[in-house]
Amino acid sequence: MTTPKKHSKVPVSSSQVKELEAKVAELTAGWQRTQADFVNFRKRVEDERAQTAKNAKVNFILKILPVLDNFRLSTQHLPEDLKNNNWALGIQHIERQIEQLLADEGVTKIEATGQAFDPNLHEAVESVPSDCPEGQVVAEITIGYKLGETVIRPSRVKVACKVQGQ
Repeated sequence: MTTPKKHSKVPVSSSQVKELEAKVAELTAGWQRTQADFVNFRKRVEDERAQTAKNAKVNFILKILPVLDNFRLSTQHLPEDLKNNNWALGIQHIERQIEQLLADEGVTKIEATGQAFDPNLHEAVESVPSDCPEGQVVAEITIGYKLGETVIRPSRVKVACKVQGQ
């Protein structure tokens, strides 16, 4: 059986103490930097995950919008004799369901007709002579959408221009 060794006190000079204190301070500072780097890394990864999720959501919405556009076109050009047809009513219901699904995800329509043309929200496809003030949107070709404050698809619009000779 071994007996535990007794620790003997070794005299330490003040220069050795200062050296050891400096080494402790250096190691502590390194540890704190590493800890701060890790916290920053974690935040950066969380931000990247959130951005990736948002990008995936936007990409999916952009794939759905043409389907909604086609539903809208079909219901806008519905012949009068089919207005109360069950099939036509079902198509209109599907259109409303898609609109509600997008609204639930935070997607909103961009107001266009009657608004001043804003290149951040609208894409001008034609300038048309009009009695409306120059630069006002007079017709909407394709509805634009925003996700939160981000434009995911601008409205395609016709914009008023001066009538020739006035």
